Amino acid sequence: MWRFVLLLVVVAVGSYYAARFLLEGFPRIRRHEDDDYVRPYGPDDDDEFLARISRKKGPEDQA
Repeated sequence: MWRFVLLLVVVAVGSYYAARFLLEGFPRIRRHEDDDYVRPYGPDDDDEFLARISRKKGPEDQA
């Protein structure tokens, strides 16, 4: 009985790692340069856009 459970666990773990390897490929070694987070460029990075939305709305801006 215990041999069957041990065999089942070994097969399950082996299947997990085999599937993970086939789907993701060989795991690469992470370098410290990869850890730096770079925020994606967004509308709040555009000075012209910020100036446009922060100025007071006048009669010409009313649509």
